Amino acid sequence: MSNLTQGQIKSSMASHLGIMQGLGWSIASACEQQQQEDSLCFQANLIDLANILLLVVYLATLVIAGCEKRFLVAARWGGLRLRPPWLCLVASPCCAVLGVACVCLGALRSSSAVAVVRGVVWVFVAVSVVVRPTRLSSVVAMAWWAATATMRTAYGVEVVARGSSLPVLDVAAWGVSLVLLLCVFVVGRAGRRDDVAGGGETSTEPLLSARGGGERSSSAFGEAGFLSRLLFTWMDPLLRLGYSKPLGLGDVPPLDADDEAAQACDTFLREWHRRRSGGGGGGEEKAASRLVFAVLAACYKKDLLLTALYTLLRTAAFGAMPVMLYSLVSYSYRRRERGLAAGMALIAGLVVMKLVESLSQRHWFFGSRRLGMRMRSAAMAAVFEKQLRLSGEARRRNSAGEIVNYIAVDAYRLGEFPYWLHLAWSMPVQLALAVALLFWTVGAGALPGLVPVAACGVLNVPFAKLLQRYQSRFMAAQDERQRATAEALAAMKVVKLQSWEEFFRGNVQRLRDAEVRWLADAQVSKAYGSSLYWMSPTIISAVIFAGTAALRSAPLDAAVVFTILATLRVISEPMRMLPEVLSIMIQIKVSLDRIGKFLMEEFRDDAVDRTMSPLPMPSSDMITMAINNGIFSWEPSKAIATLKSINIAAMQGEKIAVCGPVGAGKSSLLCAMLGEIPRMSGSVCCTKMHISEKLCQNVWKLSH
Repeated sequence: MSNLTQGQIKSSMASHLGIMQGLGWSIASACEQQQQEDSLCFQANLIDLANILLLVVYLATLVIAGCEKRFLVAARWGGLRLRPPWLCLVASPCCAVLGVACVCLGALRSSSAVAVVRGVVWVFVAVSVVVRPTRLSSVVAMAWWAATATMRTAYGVEVVARGSSLPVLDVAAWGVSLVLLLCVFVVGRAGRRDDVAGGGETSTEPLLSARGGGERSSSAFGEAGFLSRLLFTWMDPLLRLGYSKPLGLGDVPPLDADDEAAQACDTFLREWHRRRSGGGGGGEEKAASRLVFAVLAACYKKDLLLTALYTLLRTAAFGAMPVMLYSLVSYSYRRRERGLAAGMALIAGLVVMKLVESLSQRHWFFGSRRLGMRMRSAAMAAVFEKQLRLSGEARRRNSAGEIVNYIAVDAYRLGEFPYWLHLAWSMPVQLALAVALLFWTVGAGALPGLVPVAACGVLNVPFAKLLQRYQSRFMAAQDERQRATAEALAAMKVVKLQSWEEFFRGNVQRLRDAEVRWLADAQVSKAYGSSLYWMSPTIISAVIFAGTAALRSAPLDAAVVFTILATLRVISEPMRMLPEVLSIMIQIKVSLDRIGKFLMEEFRDDAVDRTMSPLPMPSSDMITMAINNGIFSWEPSKAIATLKSINIAAMQGEKIAVCGPVGAGKSSLLCAMLGEIPRMSGSVCCTKMHISEKLCQNVWKLSH
């Protein structure tokens, strides 16, 4: 009886010990895994416990802020909206990546709860770096960062002092905690500066609209809280209204201030003029191909980094799914050894990974589309403003049809640019992660599978070059067709009177046939690349299974087979998307080159020397316009002068009539006064107050 009781007691103690080991609070288990002394193990568990307590306090501040309806992504200190400092934008993804790595490592070990809990804590640390809706939450978050840095530093110094070695994840956690310590000083200094600027009170009245003169109505997105933005519930009122009745223009909420076309255009043009005045080498065409992208990146770098963070989180979460599947299948074979707590930890990790993947993907899509809308609006407005200030030579090079294409086709493509830009770098990262998982799963058996992957990449190079050439030819043919159509429509009265309809119809049809031919070539080359990549996953999977069976690098049990199939699903997405990504990026590059080349067309401000005071001339101080020894040419590259030795002076209040037969140069003379004709030599001087009043952009003349 005593033996039975003693056996029951031992069994009960073993079960309790297994639960404690699964929860990660057993100091002895941590010591066996990390091979540290008792004091170091106690300090590690103390750090984990302190982090969990601080996490609970931080979550409590978020709940309080949500109850008070002040749950905004950006903090408001002194009534001012704060943008996260650049150091926080660096620290947040580092914490998130470290958390995902801890969760994955915990899923691979037998005692996984400790690493999983640490990974979840690091993920919430990443959230706290960018989500501080109130002053209280900011103070708690900064205290959390400082405490983490202090405890990690003390722990690392003691381990090094005793001659032991730190694991890689502990070294990474130490480095990230030091970055968080720097964030404490940066965020604290920014908060004090904004307190001084805002007076520390929130009783300031909102600014009035500079354009409308009245109060601007708030947008649904701008007033949404954190949870509303996270789950997109700010769209629910509009969706309910649309379900009950057809939506009208008054039912649609206004845009956020950052999404307005006027602000996007002002930001773009300000950065454009700044970079244009700074100059640069490399030739005009190369500068045009780089300048638009550089300006867009400079204007929206914070939004691009934020969407890149969403893309990285989605890629990491999606790529880590095979590891979670392998751990779950392996646990099903050894669930008695590992205990119930390990299984619950794996399920919790799987749920967290799926939530991170889903939310990050939705916000990546939404942020990319919203950012693309700003870029498209800025490019359209910039092209429209530029076409109002073109010189005569530039107007001949860019017809009305081409300018319409710049706005309707090229600028519109920029709306898709952020989404495909992040796909362009995330798909190779996802592919590399999947290949690494294959090597981890089957070892050398994955080597044969790299052969079709490399072959697909090599075979795609000629298709990419052909596609870029066909796309450029297609856009040029489209411009020619638009030019001919616009000319025919502009002179439709003459065409009808002279019965030239068939001739112009045949001309437009011929240009349309050329456009369709280049479009067909581009689509056929795209189809070849797509078919190649759609077949590749099947070929890769067959080669990997055959290589694993031939080399016997891994047992083909349920865990390995399911992991290989899940990894091939991760591989199949980039293999199928890469051709389309490549095609869209080529089209966007062509559009960026065309828009940049058009915006580089300059109406030369130095063609006319404009002053506000009368011109200092020896004969009179009342001269308002003068041309001295002016030589002008519509085609300066051919050195053929249109006007030679022009000397003219106009007095203030004087009326001058320009007379002459057709082709004498009356219009060219007025264009020379406006600065629209290239000046080869001489000088043109006028006062701003008179040249804008007496001459218009379109040249006029009086005929008898």
